[in-house]
Amino acid sequence: CETLFVEYFICIGIPGTPTAPPTTTSADATPGPSPTQSGLVTSCKSFYKVQDGDYCEKIVNSYGTFSLADFYTWNPAIGTNCGSLFVNYYVCVGVPGTPTTRRSTATASTTTTTPTGPTPTQPGIISSCTKYYKTVSGDTCQVISDKFGTFSVAQFESWNPAVKSDCSQLYLDYYYCVAVPGTPTTRSTTSTTKTTATASSGPSPTQTGIISSCTKYYKTVSGDTCQVLSDRYGTFSVAQFVTWNPAVKPDCSLLFLGYYYCIAIPGTPTTRSTTTSTTKPSPTPTPKGPQPQQPGIVGNCNKYYKVASGDSCYTIEQAQKVSASNFQKWNTGIKSDCSNLFVGYYVCTGVS
Repeated sequence: CETLFVEYFICIGIPGTPTAPPTTTSADATPGPSPTQSGLVTSCKSFYKVQDGDYCEKIVNSYGTFSLADFYTWNPAIGTNCGSLFVNYYVCVGVPGTPTTRRSTATASTTTTTPTGPTPTQPGIISSCTKYYKTVSGDTCQVISDKFGTFSVAQFESWNPAVKSDCSQLYLDYYYCVAVPGTPTTRSTTSTTKTTATASSGPSPTQTGIISSCTKYYKTVSGDTCQVLSDRYGTFSVAQFVTWNPAVKPDCSLLFLGYYYCIAIPGTPTTRSTTTSTTKPSPTPTPKGPQPQQPGIVGNCNKYYKVASGDSCYTIEQAQKVSASNFQKWNTGIKSDCSNLFVGYYVCTGVS
């Protein structure tokens, strides 16, 4: 979904698409409240209306009379990772045979966990926790670990098992355990030195590990990716960007909106590199269209754009309302890093 553009219209329905979410319509179903999601078990006898802030484990834990697996079985439309739990929809929380009172083991667990720290928290927090942290926008398990520098991601996940091993269930504005007896109270010397040097060298917020010799920063906006930033500036590669900002990870999965990132160090060009006419290859003309053209334009091209000074693949795609994948598909001779886009040459921006 890398070419989903802000403020553009997308299609969400064709003739025949339902105008409202489907509900259980089986003749054998027990009458219940609405709205509900499709596939709700027909034998459901107890319902719960989802509230803002709810998640599957929270609902299961609040009742204590059924397992998470039971909940997923009764409500298959929400998925096995709780990704489609909708606020103000009714879900099934009981079928014939479901206990009407909480299991004693669940009661004991809830009773011992709740009083030990602030709320809200997720279930299962280690009972020996001595310090809590309330999550803010942009947090991940790795970000929190880096922020404190006194525990690893593995330790954080073991103290807060509800977040899952991939940190997919970390919730905004919830409290999490960040220390147990024996956890260091200050970060290690090497980490402190690194953080101090980084913090003083540029604006904030930033992620940890930014190269200390950074000379220029950029604040991310909606739609940015590592490749988009590299294309926009044209003075560094994606690999260089990741090297200067290692917290984003090699796949750029941890690039956060509204954070500052390094986009230049000593020696980085101050203007976009251009290819001179002496190094341009002789274009292979297509049967139609203006000349000269970039090599590799598809034969069914019916719309062209003449590259101007300062253009990049990204700026052309944005101005001509063309997706990155289509631009590459229609201009097969242009490299994926857009390093051989030639000023004064025509590129394809539409096909028949």
